[in-house]
Amino acid sequence: MAFKPAIMSVSLGRGWLHDFDEKMAQAAKAGFQGIEMFVEDIEYLARKITNKAASEEPTASELLTAAKHARATCDKNNLVVITLQPFSFYEGLLDRKQHRYLLDTKLKLWFQMAKIFGTTMIQVPASFLPASQITSDRDVIVADLQELADLGAAENPPVEFAYENLCWSTYNSTWQDVWEIVRRVDRPNFGLCLDTFNIAGRAWADPASPTGKNPNADQDFRRSMAELVSKVDLKKVFYIQVVDAERMDAPLIKGHPFHVDEQPLG
Repeated sequence: MAFKPAIMSVSLGRGWLHDFDEKMAQAAKAGFQGIEMFVEDIEYLARKITNKAASEEPTASELLTAAKHARATCDKNNLVVITLQPFSFYEGLLDRKQHRYLLDTKLKLWFQMAKIFGTTMIQVPASFLPASQITSDRDVIVADLQELADLGAAENPPVEFAYENLCWSTYNSTWQDVWEIVRRVDRPNFGLCLDTFNIAGRAWADPASPTGKNPNADQDFRRSMAELVSKVDLKKVFYIQVVDAERMDAPLIKGHPFHVDEQPLG
């Protein structure tokens, strides 16, 4: 297995502030060889190409045109698109009409974009929609993700899905949560995206604490890493994100501008 440096496109600057072509040129100049394509960049590139306002949604055709431009730009800079992400707010929806829309319309468009980019991987973050909009029922979540995986497996070439815990995901915010779900989904094209920030953001950090960490942070984190090494099948780790974060000046408690009542803090 080859390990090559890659970077998420949005890590080079948000889509509405920084020119996509320049971001790719700078990524190549810095020695990166791969790109995680963040869909926000494609959306804003589509708006730029069509002179649409930021408030206007690009059409499917416009997104595909933007994807072709992005692929050509990556090729020019010798950058390989390793994944398209994030396919967000999918699993466990209480609104089953929205569930069908995501599978029948949005996913089909993403399959087309993935082909343009030459990637066979789509990243899926564990949902952080409000609890009023999604279920905590693991049976439903697993069934939804099995449906997603089966549709990907039917593509030519087959598409893989990398499932990632976010430390603020509503129900599945730890690596243990998503590993259990990946095991239950039990599809060869459905695995893990392990993110150092999102793992540490639960096992070590507590943004609501004045110290910024859990009471037994170091011990808990060592225990978590030992458990991960002993339990997770390496073949199911589709890729790893090495991510850090800046500690906030003030604890993330009620009244903080970033505080969201229904999201876990650690």
